[in-house]
Amino acid sequence: MNWSALAIAGAVTLIAAAAGNVLIPKQALAWFRSLRWPSWLVPYAVFIVVGVIYYVVMATVLYRALDRRASAAAVWAIVLIAANEGWNVIFFGRRSTIGGFIGILAFAALLTGLIISIRDDGLSVLILAGYAAWVAYDIAWTFALWRANPTNPRP
Repeated sequence: MNWSALAIAGAVTLIAAAAGNVLIPKQALAWFRSLRWPSWLVPYAVFIVVGVIYYVVMATVLYRALDRRASAAAVWAIVLIAANEGWNVIFFGRRSTIGGFIGILAFAALLTGLIISIRDDGLSVLILAGYAAWVAYDIAWTFALWRANPTNPRP
């Protein structure tokens, strides 16, 4: 066990998770719940579960990159973690459905960069492939949400 890599990966993901929660005020969650959702959107509780899984996945990928001294992969992982929090600010903080859609497209491009950078690490690729399937779903629902709520009402 590489304790330094574990400490860094844990700290980065915990700080990001804490920042993400601070950056999303309760009014923004009320706004989200007030939007017209596509009928096929998963329940809100699923988003919470996926969020927890995301941080575990990213901590694992970052740990493995640091442990292998794969600096490019580590940088990509940290950029992706930061981009996730940036998406929260754009979508929830600005209450922008179009921003959420455009932001998830940019996030998917960064995720692709991370997957390419870790292509020699089979376990990381496998767990990120599962997460990439969720991001494809994110693209679909953010597009549908934007189309159903183009004016972005503020409660």
